[in-house]
Amino acid sequence: MEETAPGREIGGFPYAPGASVGPDATARESSPVLEATLRHAVAQGEFRLAYQPIVDLRNHRTVGVEALIRWPRAPIGPDVFIPTAERIGLIRDITRQVCLLAARDRITQRIPGSIRLSINLSAADAETMETAALLSDLSLTLGDTALSVELTERCLLSPERCGPVIRAIRARGIQVHLDDFGTGYANLQSLVELALDGIKIDHRLTRCIDDSRAAREIVRHLGRMAGALGLSVTAEGVETEAQARWLSVLGIRRAQGWLFGRPCFIEDYPAARPLAQIAAPDAASGRLAPGRHEEQLTGTAGSSAAGGRA
Repeated sequence: MEETAPGREIGGFPYAPGASVGPDATARESSPVLEATLRHAVAQGEFRLAYQPIVDLRNHRTVGVEALIRWPRAPIGPDVFIPTAERIGLIRDITRQVCLLAARDRITQRIPGSIRLSINLSAADAETMETAALLSDLSLTLGDTALSVELTERCLLSPERCGPVIRAIRARGIQVHLDDFGTGYANLQSLVELALDGIKIDHRLTRCIDDSRAAREIVRHLGRMAGALGLSVTAEGVETEAQARWLSVLGIRRAQGWLFGRPCFIEDYPAARPLAQIAAPDAASGRLAPGRHEEQLTGTAGSSAAGGRA
């Protein structure tokens, strides 16, 4: 799931044909208009996918790309319209459109190497076997492209319903990752009850690691725990070189965030900012030199943490 960079506004309400709804309107007053406009958007297929790279911190290569839904005609973010779609029963229709768009765009054909495409599922998607069939069709359409899905932590509230669907998805060779791990509903028991392939560390933890020893310890132990369970780990919300450096020291192999590239539409993806080598924090900036990260964390130089399966 994509993170919001500081200062980035994704609020407001969409324009509805025949209605005027400004960003100053209250949610309660605009809800009927939002719902009607959202139904119209689903019927007309107004959504698009933006793609954000996932990189390997060891060699700074793109190893995956996440498909993020966008509604270009409306000044509103998915943090607003997705919960509304879930509430009024449109989310599964949107998921179908996401799969159709991903099959049409074939983003991984534009990126050299073995690239994994990741899409997001809602809790409602994870409770029906129709989703497993839908993803199987997408996987066949994409051919050699590896496919993975990201589940919200709300799925953990009903493992008895989501568990069979997750197992069916994985049986089709599609990986399942748990999104926003570490700050919400997720608990260790869920990693035992649900068959998963990886976790994504919540961006709120990532943004604290440069200044908080506690956050660094949490990330380090999450990486070790995931590695012991055979799970991959991806850190979301990486916006600074210092954060990327700390993640490497902590043993986290994969990362995603505005430092590596903002989400962009398929026609703009080749023009996205090329991935730059992560420079060592310098003394002039007041940040630690590379070797000092480990020393500050562990008290000894040269130690490292396990970071999960590559």
